[in-house]
Amino acid sequence: MRPGGRDAGPATISGAGRGGSDSRLDFAETNENLQPYGLLHHVHLPEMATGIGKLSGGSADGLVFTPHLVPMTRGLLVTIYCRGSATTEQCLDAARQFYAGRAFVRVTDRPPQTKWATGSNLSLVSYAADPERNLVIAMGVVDNLGKGAAGQAVQNANLICGLEEAAGLDGAPVWP
Repeated sequence: MRPGGRDAGPATISGAGRGGSDSRLDFAETNENLQPYGLLHHVHLPEMATGIGKLSGGSADGLVFTPHLVPMTRGLLVTIYCRGSATTEQCLDAARQFYAGRAFVRVTDRPPQTKWATGSNLSLVSYAADPERNLVIAMGVVDNLGKGAAGQAVQNANLICGLEEAAGLDGAPVWP
């Protein structure tokens, strides 16, 4: 039974979207398992490529994004590999400038971990770069039950309605 005495069917995990009756998201299928999905044609790849192109003034050719389904209740780690001649420090400096004043974004010197965002509306980002190899690795972490669609929707509604951006988003979640 779930909280409130409701039987909501088999336990599912978060991440990889919502599949309704998709047995791939059942705990029994995902526990002690790690699986890639959306290979080569992930639904968010076009928007990532567009964003990278706009921010870099160039192309996102060579972009590699392979999400992995991890059997955990909360948390999402994204690792994106792309071409670029910048250093790690240049990437971090650019991110700090770009995200300056953003209520829910933190740039970290170390690769972010999912537990750092648990129970929050935060996005934590970092970079590693090797200009000699023409390689930039971008990493991001969110609590997908917080900063996921619901938290982002509240944040956007706050901005649209002229409210404090963080209104209703500072409290710790109750479940799960």
